[in-house]
Amino acid sequence: MRYNQDMKAGEKQQILAEEFDIPVEQGALREELNHMCNLSDYVEQCGIEKGRQEGRQEKVLEQIGKKLARGKTVEEIADALEEKPDTIRELIASLSNSGAY
Repeated sequence: MRYNQDMKAGEKQQILAEEFDIPVEQGALREELNHMCNLSDYVEQCGIEKGRQEGRQEKVLEQIGKKLARGKTVEEIADALEEKPDTIRELIASLSNSGAY
């Protein structure tokens, strides 16, 4: 089978017709296949964005930890990272609660 995740709905429909003798003409099956393809693309994009957000937050936490280790104040860290001091305090609390600092 030549199916892969990056295929467009039309390519998948062609494989179903040619390799499995499942005609996907106009109608409910075609609409359902398009819906499933769109949904899987959406889920994939959500996962990618979530991973990116987590990566950004991990980087900020890492930077905060390094700056704290160098004796920087909350205000200095906030200024350097262009964040609000309250945000930095919350992140420091999460570092402390996780045992990372």
